[in-house]
Amino acid sequence: MAMTARIMIAALVCALPAAPAPAQAQPFPNKPIRFIVPVPPGGGADFVARNYAMQLSKAFGQQFVIDNRGGAAGIIAMDALAKAPADGYTLIQTNISTISINQYIYPQLPYDSERDFAPVSITSLNPLILVVHPNIGAHNIRELIALAKTKPGQLAYGSLGSGSIQHLTGHVFGREIGAQLLHIPYKGAAPVTVDLLAGQVQMAFSGVGTVAAHVKGGRLTPIAVTSAQRMDYFADTPTFVEAGVKNMNFSLWNGILAPARTPPAIMQKLNFEIRKAAQSAELIRALGTQATSPTSNTPEEFAAFIKSEQSRFAVIVKESGARAD
Repeated sequence: MAMTARIMIAALVCALPAAPAPAQAQPFPNKPIRFIVPVPPGGGADFVARNYAMQLSKAFGQQFVIDNRGGAAGIIAMDALAKAPADGYTLIQTNISTISINQYIYPQLPYDSERDFAPVSITSLNPLILVVHPNIGAHNIRELIALAKTKPGQLAYGSLGSGSIQHLTGHVFGREIGAQLLHIPYKGAAPVTVDLLAGQVQMAFSGVGTVAAHVKGGRLTPIAVTSAQRMDYFADTPTFVEAGVKNMNFSLWNGILAPARTPPAIMQKLNFEIRKAAQSAELIRALGTQATSPTSNTPEEFAAFIKSEQSRFAVIVKESGARAD
């Protein structure tokens, strides 16, 4: 009887379906990646993002889908990333304003700029170029400084808004040369350039790609660049260092962030492919058409760079008195 029971139990056990094998984690990425860009389509930052997206789509075999979230100084876009799952499938192309300046301009943000994001890599870094309308009669930094001092509060420079990198660079320039400049805020680089070309404002600290064609065409006069060395594209334009104006080392940069707590393995994989893309001849050639070039670094290096920029601009914003428009 006992033997028969044991045989029956054994038969029932054998008849039970086998336990499923542990599910194997799908390799990252196994679906498209949402790539948020905090500016409207068509601008220089959007151009950088789309060209990186093209390279990364090929590298990963999954589409990097551009999601333009312009407006509100990038706050809407950054908030979307902060609230996204930390799985590597939502990234953002941040910039100097959205991650290193906004928190000092806006008293309340819906996220913490230092806690809610994980830096992946910088993607581009370029100086600003000070350009003036040819009709003002200044052809170099010495002539421009003399003009600014003879017309206090009359020499106007356009920027992308109160607290923008263009505004703060102009503030520091005025401080360093001991002249009072008139700041005129705009809603974007395009309207600044339109009014500068028309002579409605006399000068601007612009992204090199924004004004490169106008400089080459003689419609704007280049005065100086904010980098430590001259740019190949503007080889005849001196640096502020050469011109004897201190503390003018400003950069217009972009980089990629993931949500905080994104797994280290995914961060490393993203960084590896971004660094490969930055060295590709195709991307170098594409960004070169906008007088810029790709660059990259490690997550640790990018995090340290962002922190240093935050510390620097906390002081400059307070000194300038800049507030949200």
